[in-house]
Amino acid sequence: MARLSDASLDDLRARQPVADVAGRWVSLRRSGGKFIGPCPICSDDRQSRTAGRFEVDGERWVCAVCCDGGDVIRLVEKVQGLDFRAAVAWLGGAEVLDPEEERRRQEERERKRARRERAAAIFREKERERLFRLWQGATPIRGTAAEEYLRLRGLEPPPEGRLRAAREMPYFHGEEPDPRRPGKTRQRVIYTGPAMLAGIIGPDWRFAGLHITWVDPSRPKGKAFIVDPETGEVLPVKKVRGSKRGGHIHLAGPFGPDARPTRIIRGEGIETVLSVRKALVAQGADLGATVFQSSVDLGNLGGLHAGTVPHPTLTQVDRAGRARPVLVPGPVPELSQPGIPVHDSVTDLVQLGDGDSERFLTECALKRGAARYAREGRTIRNAWAPAGADFNDLLEGVAG
Repeated sequence: MARLSDASLDDLRARQPVADVAGRWVSLRRSGGKFIGPCPICSDDRQSRTAGRFEVDGERWVCAVCCDGGDVIRLVEKVQGLDFRAAVAWLGGAEVLDPEEERRRQEERERKRARRERAAAIFREKERERLFRLWQGATPIRGTAAEEYLRLRGLEPPPEGRLRAAREMPYFHGEEPDPRRPGKTRQRVIYTGPAMLAGIIGPDWRFAGLHITWVDPSRPKGKAFIVDPETGEVLPVKKVRGSKRGGHIHLAGPFGPDARPTRIIRGEGIETVLSVRKALVAQGADLGATVFQSSVDLGNLGGLHAGTVPHPTLTQVDRAGRARPVLVPGPVPELSQPGIPVHDSVTDLVQLGDGDSERFLTECALKRGAARYAREGRTIRNAWAPAGADFNDLLEGVAG
């Protein structure tokens, strides 16, 4: 076999910039001299500009969530499930790497991966501790702008829900020069205001992170209005900090690893799930053994995927001007990665699908969830809001 020379590899990397290749699967945005956005490996929210902690700096990429990184070849290996030689061929490399050289490179990559993983684990634990202190210092939601936000949507926080409030929560976006460290940058605060904080419970039942919603009860539906001061772009008012994989937000019902619920009703958004709960309460349903959970986001609803699939209708143009299908998280779950815990006592799992979300992505997420959590004696059902609406829209329509 012909050995792929270092010069050929360098040429391949130059012809296939990491940001361009990653851009085939996710939407990245420029931040200073880097590109950031959702991770094409571990993020299931492919169109979000804030999901994940994926960063491209020159010819290298790194993800603080899946604890991986490397060059463009490594990225293709991970996303497409290929070995080194196949990834090189996928990128257009004409030669084949010698097996012994490939083995040496693989060992070196594994050593680097292990070092990154150790460093990332330390970072995640420090971040978790910071967020837990923030959570502990937050106020009960009753009587706050966060409670008013829910009431504007026809909702009220259940007493057992893990929802709190912050009176002044900074919103970080982009970077700015750090006056304390010449030549360095720091995260830029562009807005500060009240927010609803939801504690994320990890698959090990420990506190894992925060879901933050900035609120402004003076505005319709109570959402804050936050814009990028440089571009005027309207920014999302919901962010996640910490770890979300396999995590959930407990909103109502029996809680904890020793609880014995018989039914779980689980959806993507806090407002969606609380809307369904309110409708069931109004019907006089017995909810004593029912747990209501938010999955934090759509991807987490079904858990990590085992591979991507072409979207049936969405396309994007590559550098050669050719329209290619957008690759999205598929319906098969990656069972080696943790999902949201489901108690052994649960015989009925209801997954909520919003009618205003991207239908194919949502269907794939629900199929992953059905496959991941299936077991003998358990029924898994999907409940859909009408096309173009979510469950809170339905609740407000009934209330109106």
